[in-house]
Formats: sequence, C-alpha cells, structure tokens
Amino acid sequence: METHKKRKTLERIYLDKEEFMEFENQIRLNEHLRRYAAVRRFCYGNVLDFACGCGYGSYLVAVNPDVTKVTGVDLDADAVDWAKKEFSSDKIEFISTDVNAVAEKFDTLVCLETIEHLEDLSLVVNLTDRCAIDQLIISFPDKKSTHFNKFHHHDFVIQDILDLFPKYINYYKFRTGDVQFLLFMKLPPNAPSHIFRYISDL
Repeated sequence: METHKKRKTLERIYLDKEEFMEFENQIRLNEHLRRYAAVRRFCYGNVLDFACGCGYGSYLVAVNPDVTKVTGVDLDADAVDWAKKEFSSDKIEFISTDVNAVAEKFDTLVCLETIEHLEDLSLVVNLTDRCAIDQLIISFPDKKSTHFNKFHHHDFVIQDILDLFPKYINYYKFRTGDVQFLLFMKLPPNAPSHIFRYISDL
C-alpha cells in the first residue's frame, strides 16, 4: 500500500526497471515513426526506401498520394518477411537483397539513419548514379556516436554529406532531436557543382 501511494506522488515518478524499459522502447519507436512522417511529404513518384527494416517507414511514405510506388530494400531477410506480412499494399514491394543488386530507376531515395552504418560510402553514391535518382532524402546522427554504437562506422557533419553528392543541390535541411536531415535535388545538367555547394548557407 505504501508503494502504491509513492507512485502517485507529484514530486517524483516511481518506475521499476521493467516499466522504464517499456517507456524507453516506446520513445524510440515514436522517434522512428516521426522521422519517416517528417520526410514523407517530400517524397514523390517511384521511391526507394534503402534499409527499410520491418517496413513501417515504407508504409508511412506510401500514404503520400504523390508517391506511386515504394520499394523497401533490406539485407535482413527476417525483417523483410515481417514487412511483407504486416505492411504490404498495392503500392509497396519489399525485397531482401544487397543494395548493389538494385538497378531500377527511382525518383526519390529515402535513406534514414543508414549511411553511418556503411563502411563503404561509395555504396550509396553508386546507387544514386546507377538508379538515376532525382531526389535524395538522407538523415544521420548529428553527434558523435561511433564510441558507443558498434554498428556505426562514421561520425558526420553536414559538409561530409554534401561532399559525397556533388551532382546534387542541397535544397533543404532540418533537425529533429539529434538527427540531421538533408534533402538533395539533381543539379541542372550544365551547372558546375561549386555554385550550389553551400546553398543551405544562403
């Protein structure tokens, strides 16, 4: 009874460890959903969701009426099986494959908190060339994370990402929490890349 009274006090929130972990997991899920919700309004046409995981992000993107199709790609076959079971629709296709095997033409690339996981950054650069992608939506942790996350191979600042894509204009950027989002469009064919390199600073 005394414990019950304590849990209702205004000055302190008494949680046990199990409750704490449930809340933390819910916060993490909310953050993941919010990131996809924040970028789906920019998506259009044929969309590639690179590292789609369990598919809920692809499903959120597909709700946008400007999107005609979403292809979710991930190496994790179990995650893709889950995505197919829970989030399939007429507008979504989920594929378990290496990104190097992807060669279809896409209008929009969605690449959220993925690029820091790639040892070889040329994978995503080559993907944009190979698939002639017109628009890139890329997000990454805007903080040092390699010292505590063993799956992260890089710590980025904005300029690092700009330098990866000299054929594109960074036309918009925003943050949610400690995650930076950069949106790119292809350069006009005859425009030198240095003209637009720092467009986000203008």
